[in-house]
Amino acid sequence: MTLTQEETERYARHLSLPELGEQGQQKLKRAHVALTGLGGLGSPAALYLAAAGVGRLTLIDPDEVCLSNLQRQILHATDAAGTAKTASAARRLYALNPSVHINTVHRRLTPENAVSLLEGCDLVLDASDNYAARFAMADAACALRLPLVHGAVKGFIGQVAVFAPHQGTACYRCLFPVPPPAELAPSCGANGVLGVLPGTAGLLQATEVIKLIIGVGDSLRGRLLMYDALAAEFNEVKVRKDP
Repeated sequence: MTLTQEETERYARHLSLPELGEQGQQKLKRAHVALTGLGGLGSPAALYLAAAGVGRLTLIDPDEVCLSNLQRQILHATDAAGTAKTASAARRLYALNPSVHINTVHRRLTPENAVSLLEGCDLVLDASDNYAARFAMADAACALRLPLVHGAVKGFIGQVAVFAPHQGTACYRCLFPVPPPAELAPSCGANGVLGVLPGTAGLLQATEVIKLIIGVGDSLRGRLLMYDALAAEFNEVKVRKDP
């Protein structure tokens, strides 16, 4: 899968990196990433994956854009209010990079459809905002032997991890065996979130995705990276495999 002249110009700064180069850019072009959730985390992740030249993105989200999203969900614009997030996202991403192929799924990811929605992808980016979708996605990624790049935010705290049990590291359920009670897991709507925080976590997720695709650097497999925006501090926790 060779690069076109337009792609060579577009990705010139990538091609200058010895760790990436033309071979790495071709890997990105061949890659298929499923992105679940087009909100605060999914917005920066989708923008940067499309800009980086990931060849195919499957965008999964059941919601519509509302004004309260726009404080942090930079993928969407004011005139998109009331429209499906998948449609809004596709328009923005095609405007950014017309060569990216986009599949949109305007419905909720559930235990019943998760495997069929994620089948055929190379890896999964978890930008969802509820535990039901996260567990369904994590179980499907595990069954399909796909790396899962997880992200979550609340208040002033963000976290990012990579789960790849087929490569010998922990899975999502090693960290969270069962969904927590609703009263212990309030949504951003109920608990609030600093608008710029999902940007930090989403960019870290996109970075992990790109590293995994091109095969460079040390990924967050087996590690949970936590960011405290108030303290401007990163901390890391080892996530051990639970037999």
